[in-house]
Amino acid sequence: MNRIIGFSAIFCLGVLTAPAIAPKVSLVEERTNIRSDRRPIPVGYYDDKADKTFVCWMSAHSHPAVKAFDHASGKWGDTKIVAESPFADKHNYPAILRGKDNHIYMFYGCHNSTLKMAVSPEPNSIEGKWTDTYIPQAERASYPAPVLTDDGVFYVFYRDTRKNNGYADDRPYQFVKSTDNGKTWTRQMLIDPYPRVTDSMMEVYNGQVSYQPGDGKHAGRIHIAWTICGEKAGKHAHATYGRNVYYAYLDLSDDHVYNVEGRDLGTTIDNLEADKYCLALETPIPERGHQAGLQVSVHFRDNGAPLIHYNYPSEHGGRLATWTGKEWHHTSFGAVGEPRGIEKLGPETFRIYSTMGKGVTTFVTSDGGLTVKRETEIETPKSLSRCYVVSDARPELKLLLFTTPVIDGKESLHEGSRDMYVVNDIYE
Repeated sequence: MNRIIGFSAIFCLGVLTAPAIAPKVSLVEERTNIRSDRRPIPVGYYDDKADKTFVCWMSAHSHPAVKAFDHASGKWGDTKIVAESPFADKHNYPAILRGKDNHIYMFYGCHNSTLKMAVSPEPNSIEGKWTDTYIPQAERASYPAPVLTDDGVFYVFYRDTRKNNGYADDRPYQFVKSTDNGKTWTRQMLIDPYPRVTDSMMEVYNGQVSYQPGDGKHAGRIHIAWTICGEKAGKHAHATYGRNVYYAYLDLSDDHVYNVEGRDLGTTIDNLEADKYCLALETPIPERGHQAGLQVSVHFRDNGAPLIHYNYPSEHGGRLATWTGKEWHHTSFGAVGEPRGIEKLGPETFRIYSTMGKGVTTFVTSDGGLTVKRETEIETPKSLSRCYVVSDARPELKLLLFTTPVIDGKESLHEGSRDMYVVNDIYE
């Protein structure tokens, strides 16, 4: 019999500077989610046409689940398992977006395997039997991060476990693209560090990617920041060490990648180009661990300059990196734990989320990352593993939270063991 020492749930929440109201942390469902490495990706959104908020997560056996909150009644509907993951794995987490046809598009189910897509049969609803298909162009995929542009084009970014010459640490970054609501896809290699003779770190790791619509001055962009991992020079192993922070953006007018100064790097950034043109922070080859964490996230200022959040273990906390127009400026602050998302509040104002123990800590910068201050601490009944911002959130449902479970001393991938909570926006 499983003995739950600390289990995980889903919560929802909402949080700006000194809070206007006390945060309300509400339990949505107990023992529903399993252990997950889900990045800061689109996990839910408010649908103004249905007046509902849809959220998703990874249920037992890694099957993708969705749930709807009806804002008119103030009640949650039933949980719906919409598809079947091909195998149980903590990396098979889903993300959802509302397509231009108003159907819900889910991307999920891959860890070094073919990406899957599930689509709701009805617009603005989770009801009915969802279609469930593979995207064969995205093979050997991990960590899917989908984006939908204003003109209805899907970009799904992912890491490719290619393993050239058998190297475990050869894992470049690429995307698949669809202009017809997922009927057909094309693939493009985006970042390819292979080979790196200096340090054998050829794995691309990142967190949040951010879409910036075109504004008349420039075409739409997708901002990407990353670190590289692997072994040390002459040795090859998966995710043993990590170093450096890099940045580039994808220009959606030509699908070329550009560095922060606007240099055209073509369709793919190679190893030499990354080190010469894309370095936001260079760290030495580490004696141990990862010098910038594994979830390097990025957002954008109104002037198009990036704002990057990464961990900096030597300072035992987080850092923001911002581009001044001439150089990278790095600001240290006391965010302990992995980045859990960057929320844009204004032209130069952003909120940064961090989970540690029984709660969420938020930090705010109002000058594009030059200075950062601790904002609010939101207490939760149990220790948290993940915190996500709901897109276009209504005040009553701002954050989606998952607790940290331990069952008989270990976490299970086959049984729902994490609770889910939500939090209102305390700055409404």
